[in-house]
Amino acid sequence: MKIKKLMAVVLSAVMVTSVLAGCGKNDHSNQGSENGGDKDTVSTEMAGDQVLNLLFDEPTTLDVNDVRNASEFQVLSQVQEGLFRTYTDENGNDEIVLAGAEDYTVSEDNLVYTFKLRDHNWSDGQPVTAQHYVDSFLRLLNPEKAFSYSFMGYDIKNGEAYFNGEVGAEEVGVKALDEKTLEITLGQVTPYFLKKLTNVCFYPVRLDVIEAGGETWATDDKVQVYNGPFTIKEWVKENSMTLVKNENYWDAENVKLTEVNMKTVDETATRSLLFESKELDVVVGEAEYADKWVKMAEEGKCQFISGKYPGMTFIGFNQHTGGQSGLMNNAKIRLALSLSIDRQEFVDLIYGRYTPANGLIPPGIQVGDLEYRDEVKDEPLAPLVEKYNSPEKLQELFKEGLKELGIDKELSEIELTYIATANNTVAKNVLEYYMQSWQDKLGIKINMNILADSSLFVTERNENRYDILANGWHGDYSDPMTFMDLWLTGSGYAKFFGGYKSEKFDKLFEELAGEIDDAKRVETYKELERILVAEDAGVAPIYYQDSQRFVQNHVQNLSTPLFGPALEFSRSYISAK
Repeated sequence: MKIKKLMAVVLSAVMVTSVLAGCGKNDHSNQGSENGGDKDTVSTEMAGDQVLNLLFDEPTTLDVNDVRNASEFQVLSQVQEGLFRTYTDENGNDEIVLAGAEDYTVSEDNLVYTFKLRDHNWSDGQPVTAQHYVDSFLRLLNPEKAFSYSFMGYDIKNGEAYFNGEVGAEEVGVKALDEKTLEITLGQVTPYFLKKLTNVCFYPVRLDVIEAGGETWATDDKVQVYNGPFTIKEWVKENSMTLVKNENYWDAENVKLTEVNMKTVDETATRSLLFESKELDVVVGEAEYADKWVKMAEEGKCQFISGKYPGMTFIGFNQHTGGQSGLMNNAKIRLALSLSIDRQEFVDLIYGRYTPANGLIPPGIQVGDLEYRDEVKDEPLAPLVEKYNSPEKLQELFKEGLKELGIDKELSEIELTYIATANNTVAKNVLEYYMQSWQDKLGIKINMNILADSSLFVTERNENRYDILANGWHGDYSDPMTFMDLWLTGSGYAKFFGGYKSEKFDKLFEELAGEIDDAKRVETYKELERILVAEDAGVAPIYYQDSQRFVQNHVQNLSTPLFGPALEFSRSYISAK
C-alpha cells in the first residue's frame, strides 16, 4: 500500500524503549538528529505567523475506533486526545506523557489500572468523561463493528470473549467509576499494556455525535467534535486539509501553531521544489534527493533526522481463496516466490538504503529490557536463502508445490496476478524489480494489475482478485507482539495481508498469555517468526525500514515518535529566523 500505517509513509527518529513521564514537561523537542541545521543561528523567538506546511495523505475515516492507516493516525492524533500522548525527548527517544489522564495507579497484581481524567472539554463545550472512554473501548470490541484494531483490546478482561460473542458488553473489564475515573481490568498481566493505550483506537468517543451524524459521520469533518490540540477547519477531499488551533484544548496555552496546512503532492520532483523553496516544512528521504538534502543539512540549511524505525515491508499472498491462479495456498510455492527476491540487491538498486529482512521483527523492538534482534540474530529465512541459491533450485521448489496441488503444468504456463498502485517512479521501479525477479528466476508470467488509486486497490483486494500484493507494517508499541498478533487466525489485519492462518501458530501464540519472563517471551516470538516466514511462508518480508526526515530550520519542537503519528506537532512552533 502506500505504504499506509500498514506501511508508514513517513519515517521517524532514533529508537529507544518508550518510558512513562509526567505531564509537567512541555518542551518536547526532538534534537536526536544525525545532522541538524545550524542551531546556533536559529532564533528561539517565535515568528509572527505560526503556520506549519506539511504533505497530506488522504484519511479514509475520522473514526478513532476504525483507524487503520498512517494518514488517519496522523490527523486523528492531532485533533483528538487519549489518555497519553507520545513525544520525542532531546535525544530523540520516545516519551509517553500523560494527556487526557492526569494520573493513574496500577494494582499490586498488575491487573487493574485506574485513571483519573483531566478536567477538559470537547470542542462543543461538553466535558470529556470516563464513560466516553468506556463507550470507545466497547465500541472497538463490538463484534458487529468488526474494526481492524479490535484485537488491541483483547488484553482487557473478556475483551476477546465479547468480540467473539461469548459474553455481553457488561462483562468487559472497563468501568466509569465516576465522571472522571476510568477503571480497566485486564484478563492477564500484559507488560506492554500502557504502551498500547497511546494508540488512537483507544481515544474517547461521543456516541451522541456519532448517532446524530448518521451514515456519513465518519467522513464528514463538519459534524465532528474534537478534544485534541487542533480542529479540522477544512477538508478538500483528495487534495488538502487545514487544521487550526483548538482554543478549548486543556493545554491550549502551550499550543503555538495557529494553522497547519496539509496538501497532497504525489510527484517527488514537486516535493523537492516545494521543500527547497521553503513552501513545505517536512519531507522524508526520497531516493533521488536524499543525498542532496543531507548536504543541505551539513551546510546548516535544514535539519536532518535519521535512525532506526519500527517498520517493515513485505509481500502477501492470497490465502483466502488461493488467488486468481489457485496456487497461493501452497507453502512451497509461496516460499519460492519469497526467496526469488534478492533483498540486498533490491534495497541497493531501488532505495540505496534500508536493511534486507529475512525475518519479521525489525531492529529496535524491545522485549522488556532486551532488544529482540540482538537476542535473535539468526533470521529464519537466512538459511533458506543459502539453500535455494539458484534459479534451478527455486524452480524445483515451485514444481514441488505444483505436484502437491496435483497440477501438471510447465512453469511457463503459470500466470500470477499482482495488484498495486504506482503513482511515482520509485513505486514503478519496485514493481518492475519484483516482476523481473519472478519471471527470470522462476520462468512464470506475472500480470501486473496497476490500479489508478487506493480505492480501486481496496476493491480488488477485498474481492480477492489477486495472487500477490505488497504491504507493510509499522509497530504500534515497542514489543514484538505488535507484529505477531497480526497473523492470528481471524485477526483484524490478517484479512488485508492475504488471510494467513495456522493452528500451529495460533496454539504457540497462546503461550504468551500472561507470560512476564522476557527470555521465555523471546523464545516464543522466535519460533512464531520461524513458523510464519520460513516454515509456512505465510508472508515474505522484504526490508526493514529506517528513518530519514528533513525539516526546515524554522520548525522547532517537532517530535517524530516511533510509535503513534509520524509527526507530533502539537507543541511545535515556527521561529523568527
